[in-house]
Amino acid sequence: MRIMMLVVLGGALALTGCSDDGTGGNAGSGGTAGTGGTAGTGGTAGAGGTAGAGGNDGGAPTIIEVSWEPEPECTNGVRSNVVITVIAEDSETAAEDLIYTGSVSGCDGPINAAVSTISCPNVAAYAGTVTVADPDGNTGAPLAFEVPVCQLGSCTTDPNTCN
Repeated sequence: MRIMMLVVLGGALALTGCSDDGTGGNAGSGGTAGTGGTAGTGGTAGAGGTAGAGGNDGGAPTIIEVSWEPEPECTNGVRSNVVITVIAEDSETAAEDLIYTGSVSGCDGPINAAVSTISCPNVAAYAGTVTVADPDGNTGAPLAFEVPVCQLGSCTTDPNTCN
């Protein structure tokens, strides 16, 4: 009877393998550290083996250029519209899907898209700031710039001609 019990127990051990995690699988390889990544390859994820949320994370968007263009009939001391254009890039997000946030002090209207129209009283140069984020919550460095009265212009970040 003892020999029969040893044979049964030995067979059971041989069939189940030597897994020490109790889940019967392995975690695979891969996944990106932090808030995202893809599940590993080479096996099924064991208990708690998910890769996280948010997908692959390529980093924050980068502002390349900010430009401003006043209306053709712009006059010193008379309020008029100024078109602000922000050129930004992100390795994983199309420009139209980026989130633009900013303002120009002394002027009305937000910078809330790649192309935004604000209204300025045209009595002095106006300091502005813009930030761009991606849908994953990665926010690039804010960029400060200055809009002069009734002048077309732009500034770039490489080289930095904005501030």
